[in-house]
Amino acid sequence: LSKMLTFGSAGLVPSGIALCRKHLEGDDEGGTIIPTGVRVQWSERQDRISLQIEVTEPEEPSVSISDDGVVLISLISDEQQLTVRLQLLREVDASKTRWSASGRGLGFDIYKLGVGRWGRLVKGVAPANVKVDWASYVDEEEEMEVKSNPLGHDIYKMRGAMGKGWGSNVTQLTAARQQAAKINTYKEGEEEELITLC
Repeated sequence: LSKMLTFGSAGLVPSGIALCRKHLEGDDEGGTIIPTGVRVQWSERQDRISLQIEVTEPEEPSVSISDDGVVLISLISDEQQLTVRLQLLREVDASKTRWSASGRGLGFDIYKLGVGRWGRLVKGVAPANVKVDWASYVDEEEEMEVKSNPLGHDIYKMRGAMGKGWGSNVTQLTAARQQAAKINTYKEGEEEELITLC
């Protein structure tokens, strides 16, 4: 492990980033560099990747995302300049990317250039601090089910299970009123009799 110098807003600044020798040399397959103490959680859908870069109180974040899948993040945390570089597995649509900063880190919605699951986030060997966000994870079957039934249930299957006359309460109430009107025996001017049930 050694330290790496990075270019910050004030020129050449020691970043204090401990990196593997492989990452310092710029792994041909990967190129992903994540400082020690920074945690990356991710989940995916058919059309996008959701990322959470967990770092304490990020200040002055600077984000650069290119269509070829390179994500560069520079920020200050605990008075230390940190630089995160992710080489995503495939190309993305950088113009649709949205990100936000909070006291706990940075959040990203990165849209894929093509629709489909990647199965992993970065090229090459993923660093140990890149983890799947299981709280946000949705598998392919669940995602397709939500797309086909956005209200959470299939009303056509329910209608078949409920029988032929299944409808809304308004329909049933209107039918009951019409039936009651047909059997109404009240005549104008006739005194009403009270019926008492014992």
